[in-house]
Amino acid sequence: MAFLITYPKEKVAPELQAQLAQLTTTLYILLRELVATQLNPAEVDQVQTAAGIVITSQFALHVFLSRNWHFATPPDCFVLSQKMASRLLANGYHQVSYPAEENQANLAQLLTASTSEALVWLTGNRHVKHNRLETVANLSQITLYKNSWSQEQENQVVAQLKGVPITRVLVTSPSSYNRLQTIETRLPSQFSSVTYYTLGNSTFTLINGDHKSSVKPVNKRDVLAQMLRKMCADEMAKQTKKDYPTDFE
Repeated sequence: MAFLITYPKEKVAPELQAQLAQLTTTLYILLRELVATQLNPAEVDQVQTAAGIVITSQFALHVFLSRNWHFATPPDCFVLSQKMASRLLANGYHQVSYPAEENQANLAQLLTASTSEALVWLTGNRHVKHNRLETVANLSQITLYKNSWSQEQENQVVAQLKGVPITRVLVTSPSSYNRLQTIETRLPSQFSSVTYYTLGNSTFTLINGDHKSSVKPVNKRDVLAQMLRKMCADEMAKQTKKDYPTDFE
């Protein structure tokens, strides 16, 4: 029995890594490859003249900070979390805002309340359709990176998982879940009894629609740590019940 975490191991706190490993075999396997895109001159100009920059993913933030922008006026920056805001502040962006809760609905409210000027949302090519930010009238999107996946990468993951029964999976995005479903059809016996844990409502809704056991965060604070702890708590409860059954025959 094993846990599958579709998130980089190095971004999981050491104490959580240890807690997971103490309970069962834990596999960290990304179901994606993120690649920065080159913007054309018109897109670069659109970013550099925007009144505000909106960033909702850690990789988009990484790419944004790695580029040499020439802003005529420092933009207002809007992000999902305090952690993302701290990275921007540390890199010299001083006008940074984030919502009280880490979700797009609250970010959309913040954007609408903050400005009516032109905003640019730096996204990947597979951001969730019908997202909450589409209600912001003055927001345009520019694809800053691509989320890709190949048959060769799928084959490599299948080889890694072969012979390892998976009982709990942390799924970090709808695209990761869709890719995992293809893998599961190739290894059905290893995914016969799985509970999925998500970081947000979009992935949870997708999995729930497939009538599969899924768990989402109870709030939007530190969702990664929250869900990893939930996985551990559920596994501990299962192991305790197995070791100390309440029913006697």
